[in-house]
Amino acid sequence: MQKSPPEEYHIAWNLFVELRKETLESQKIRAQVIGFKITFISTGIGIILSQQGKIPSTLLLIPAFAAIFFDLLIVSYSFSIKRIGHYCRKYLEPKIRTSCGLPVDFLLWQEFLKNLKTRQYFSQIGNVGITCLALIPATLALWKPFDPFICVPLMSVLFCLFVYDVWSHFSVWKFHGEI
Repeated sequence: MQKSPPEEYHIAWNLFVELRKETLESQKIRAQVIGFKITFISTGIGIILSQQGKIPSTLLLIPAFAAIFFDLLIVSYSFSIKRIGHYCRKYLEPKIRTSCGLPVDFLLWQEFLKNLKTRQYFSQIGNVGITCLALIPATLALWKPFDPFICVPLMSVLFCLFVYDVWSHFSVWKFHGEI
C-alpha cells in the first residue's frame, strides 16, 4: 500500500495552485495594460498629429509621458510575477519534491523556467520600443518652437523618467537572473 504524502505537501501544493492562479491573473492584467498602452499611445499621437495647426504640437508630450507610466505599471506586474515564481521555486517546489520523492533530474515548473534556454525578453524590449516611438514625436515637438524655459525642463523630466523606465525593466531582468 502506498503511503500518502505528508500534510506539508498538501499545504505546499494548495499554496502553489493558488499562487499559479494569481500569476495567471497578473499576466492577464499585464496583457490588458499593454494592449491599452498601445491603443492609447497610438490614438493619442494620431489625433494630435491630425490636428496640427489647430492644437499645439507640444501636446505630444502626453502620450510620451503616458507611455513611460504605462511601462512602470507593466514592470510592476512583471516583478510580481517573478516574485511569485521565486517563492514557488525556492520554498514550495522543494517541499513538493521531497514529499513526493521526485528524482533530482525531474524539473518542476519554476526550476524549468529558471533555465537560460526558457527565458525571453522580447516583451520588455517591445514595451521600451513603443515608448521610444512615443518619445520621438514629443522630442521633435519640444524642439520645434525652441523655448529654453519650457523645452529644457520638460526634456529633462522626460529623459529622467525614460532612464528610470529602462532601469526598472533592467531590474526585473536582474531579479530573474539572480534567483
